[in-house]
Amino acid sequence: MILVGDRIRRDRRAVHTEIVARAREAGLADVTVLRGLDGHIGASRRTRRGLLRRPDNVPVTILVFDQEERLRRFLTTLADITEECIVTLDTAEAYRYGRAGSAEQSRGRRDAG
Repeated sequence: MILVGDRIRRDRRAVHTEIVARAREAGLADVTVLRGLDGHIGASRRTRRGLLRRPDNVPVTILVFDQEERLRRFLTTLADITEECIVTLDTAEAYRYGRAGSAEQSRGRRDAG
């Protein structure tokens, strides 16, 4: 999981957009970006999105899923853009549900995400 403000840029491109592009290039299993409605990033002031106004720096959470070794390798490729981000690495059991609704453990091992 990578936490960053949505207005953090590198070379005029949003950092979260760059991370998604790099994850795709690296062939990682899944990436999801969630944009917050309320919160704060580190020491920045609290932000809240109203109906007619845009806050200064909305929190963005990027969830990246794959095997732990692949994730650790991927994180090393982000060193040039993640100095203003918070990165966590958690291990979880991943299940894939088939058409009949039965749960099978994904690839029979624990994946990080």
